[in-house]
Amino acid sequence: MNKTYQEALAGASSLLTAQGIDPDNARYVLEYRAGFSPSQLRLHGRDPLPEALAQQFAADVKRLLQHEPAQYIVGLAPFFGEDFIVSPAVLIPRFETEELVAWARDEIMSAQTLLDVGTGSGVIGLTLKRLCPQLAVTLVDVSTAALAVAGENAKRQHLAVSRVQSDLFSGLGSQRFDRIMANLPYISHQEEAVMDQSTLTYEPQLALFAEHDGLALFERFCQQVAAHLNAGAQVYLEFGYHQQPALAALFAKLLPQAQVTFRQDMAGHPRMAKLAF
Repeated sequence: MNKTYQEALAGASSLLTAQGIDPDNARYVLEYRAGFSPSQLRLHGRDPLPEALAQQFAADVKRLLQHEPAQYIVGLAPFFGEDFIVSPAVLIPRFETEELVAWARDEIMSAQTLLDVGTGSGVIGLTLKRLCPQLAVTLVDVSTAALAVAGENAKRQHLAVSRVQSDLFSGLGSQRFDRIMANLPYISHQEEAVMDQSTLTYEPQLALFAEHDGLALFERFCQQVAAHLNAGAQVYLEFGYHQQPALAALFAKLLPQAQVTFRQDMAGHPRMAKLAF
């Protein structure tokens, strides 16, 4: 007889813990593979795993032991109450980005057009389209592979959006928008030494790192964004926890007409900015 769900999870958790890997990854994978919620997994804890699931979970645990992210293994990641398709072509969505979306959602009802720059899997633009159906949403990414993932998510969620392959604003012509969201690459290469191994090995470098201490994309963004704003537009940005002073100086220099508001994340770190024009 196969191990029970409880036994299989305990064994996998022990193996992961011994390698310094968060054992919650095993629970995440097992829940998705079984189609269970956390409460359902507890309810079925003493049931034996079906043979096919036991074999799949064993294979998944081997991948977890190689530091492969659980979200890539199952191909899905949760964001704002919805599962999004993810692959190594896109970053795994983080909770901090949910906070950015929540901030924009609370102030977006008067907007008609929204641009999501560096969309990746599309979590920002698609979530705001789902929450605010009146928005005409455009998803932009320099990576055609990322845009393909975003397109799969739009189709999966039955959301009509536009997708444009573009390096920041280069592919948008003279289009202007009421709201612009951007989660740009902002990590300095000097931070690699303290980063999680799974992130460095598996997530797309193009979406993680930027030159000039992580500020290079913000510099280009600030030089170009004004030409794509409607009157009364707002811009929302996510950034690294230590970058607020540098960004405040950058905004003052390149976008002096903007009223800038910074906001902390749930951990108390400054991680978000709103620029009102």
